[in-house]
Amino acid sequence: MPTKLDRVQVLFKKDLFNKLRLLARIERRSLSSMVGSIVEDAIKSNKYQSLLSKAKANDLKSEIMESKSVINEILQSEISNELDFDANSKLKKLDAILSLISESKKESLEEPLEEPLEEDLIVKDLLVEDALKPHGLIDEIQSNTDYKINKMNEMLQKIQQKNEV
Repeated sequence: MPTKLDRVQVLFKKDLFNKLRLLARIERRSLSSMVGSIVEDAIKSNKYQSLLSKAKANDLKSEIMESKSVINEILQSEISNELDFDANSKLKKLDAILSLISESKKESLEEPLEEPLEEDLIVKDLLVEDALKPHGLIDEIQSNTDYKINKMNEMLQKIQQKNEV
């Protein structure tokens, strides 16, 4: 049985409601099941898949920007002079962000692409590449995402080694 969070109350115009009720009766399904499957089919359409992929790309971009700020904070701070600098928590946070980015990339590679979405995702890949371009000490990271993630992990290891000494 659905919980309150799973329920949605939708108001339809009378003629649309009658059509939905007729379709549900023809297919011998409940009205809620019928509307649920129609909504599910609509979400699978190119229009909504494009919107969902844009939202996912925006989330990924914000995670990338957050990782950049954490890296810059680590690299620009005087760790030995700051007693309140908690490098381990920042490194753990950065590691979690990099894992999320890596998982997101794996998921996007596993999903089949439709033709209109491919062009849209190419633009998003360019946005991700732009967001991953580092400044200052990490200018050398400029190729594909896997290389960048590996490079960031190497930098994290160097920072951790520096903290241990």
